[in-house]
Amino acid sequence: MGPVKKAWKGGLLVTGEPGTGKSRWIREEAAACRAALFRWNARVDRSLREGREVLHQQVRSKERLFVWIEGADDLTQEAQAFLRRILETSAPNVTCCLEVRELWKLSPPILSRCTVIPMRASGSYRTKKNDTVATHMGIRPPAESEGTEIPEWKDIPRLRVQGEDPYAILQRLLVFYGPMNKDLQEVIRAIGAGSSVWIQISSFLMRQKQGSEVKI
Repeated sequence: MGPVKKAWKGGLLVTGEPGTGKSRWIREEAAACRAALFRWNARVDRSLREGREVLHQQVRSKERLFVWIEGADDLTQEAQAFLRRILETSAPNVTCCLEVRELWKLSPPILSRCTVIPMRASGSYRTKKNDTVATHMGIRPPAESEGTEIPEWKDIPRLRVQGEDPYAILQRLLVFYGPMNKDLQEVIRAIGAGSSVWIQISSFLMRQKQGSEVKI
């Protein structure tokens, strides 16, 4: 049996809120590639203490195989370093598929070795929950287009007052600009070191605006 024909570079990084169809997409993609599916839940094994030897064996499979790591964004930094080696040493017929909710939690070396597959759905569990809470509080539910809108830096104070989730904005920036954007990688490092998420987002958007004006 030959290697899986891939339409992507490196591993797969399927990202999105709960209920957006990440699990279904992975199963369907594995079936389309006529590959077996091995699933490991990293949310209950954040250090990969139990999964390291198992994953090492699976990524060396001689059969067509999708190695599905659920909750890779919950892995510790040490475990992510191991995951990087897994991605680098997997056999040609093995596809490593990382399922995550918050893309920004992954280290740049992992992001650079994966093709990001963003999943979006207006009817996700989290969206419905937020809309229900907003209704009870008398707050206008967001328009459908606001879910993927990239704000400007001058909008940040207003978004903070409105209680917008800064990590949701960061997720949209990663999808829009790409995980290999050097400015975004600096943002992720700064947040990991304890800097304010809002300050980093505002600074990033300001730099993008300035760069756009210079090009014009």
